[in-house]
Amino acid sequence: MRIHRVETKFKNRPHARQPIRDALQTLTGGGEVTLELIADDGLVGRSTTSFGRIDGAPKTLATLIETELAPLLIGRDPFLNGMILEDLKRETEYQGTFGLATFGLSAVDVALWDLVGKATGVPCHRLWGAYRDRLPAYAMVGWLNYDLDTLRRKCAEAVKFGFKGVKIKLGAPTLDEDLKRVEAVRKEVGRDVALMTDANQALHLAEALRRGAALAEWDVAWFEEPIPAHDLDGYIELTARLAVPVATGENLYGRAAFANFLAKRACRFIQPDLRRAGGPTEIRAVAALASGFGVPYASHGGGPEALSLLMCAPTAAWLESGIPSGPNARPVLEHGMALAPTGPGFGW
Repeated sequence: MRIHRVETKFKNRPHARQPIRDALQTLTGGGEVTLELIADDGLVGRSTTSFGRIDGAPKTLATLIETELAPLLIGRDPFLNGMILEDLKRETEYQGTFGLATFGLSAVDVALWDLVGKATGVPCHRLWGAYRDRLPAYAMVGWLNYDLDTLRRKCAEAVKFGFKGVKIKLGAPTLDEDLKRVEAVRKEVGRDVALMTDANQALHLAEALRRGAALAEWDVAWFEEPIPAHDLDGYIELTARLAVPVATGENLYGRAAFANFLAKRACRFIQPDLRRAGGPTEIRAVAALASGFGVPYASHGGGPEALSLLMCAPTAAWLESGIPSGPNARPVLEHGMALAPTGPGFGW
């Protein structure tokens, strides 16, 4: 089997009338890029890359894939995806492989694995060697623009749906505002539901230490990205001094960055993002590193790709998800556990 054709499509989403917001940015809409790798036997491997903001990003990524990456894919054997990805890294090195180029490589990697899974007729997590067929899921529902009543209602809805945990955004202008949010949710969902918090890089080190210490009494599962993502020294200090576990990783690019954080004990949860970490091949290496250091791995974002990777990560802890809707909503939850996808490749 060889890759015969590469097709990309992009679309923008209309701006939301009431966009959601975290401490760093307002997520106005963005859009998505769909990539298809069509094999000479007619099988198709697909990936979809989403953007929560920046209207020009979908078109820019589609152009990068079409003009820089696609020519190196034609005629290639998708089962040699490691070789293909290394070739793409060399091709993009001149302009820089990180940033949007990594989004492109990740999209290709997802589509390659989807194609391989369809060619073999099995889900990707079974190809990789799964450690489990389900794991706990939490719902990211607590956006920073929600008032306390809305915050309580959204978290209660997630618990009623069956999630074992909820995550809320912090990084409000004052510590008092953050603590009111945490208190409201903890009292709403009780002590048996995990409560994750996320400041989206909004704080400086001293303030992160102050707020992290104040979170301890509320039995918070973790304090996510309290300071800028690449401040390794800051994360070392936070992890050493705070009782609340520090989580980070959604804005780290590639296994080498994760290796630095893990080796320096700079977090107690890692959270690779499918687009930024480098796709399934790179994230599987990150998961192996996390296992070696005994650090739990939780996904940033959901979808069948993120869930499939968690099935194969030795220290997998949590799937992040929104509240599903509709008759074919995914993931499927059973007693708070997200069930592994069952379709070939990354099919649900």
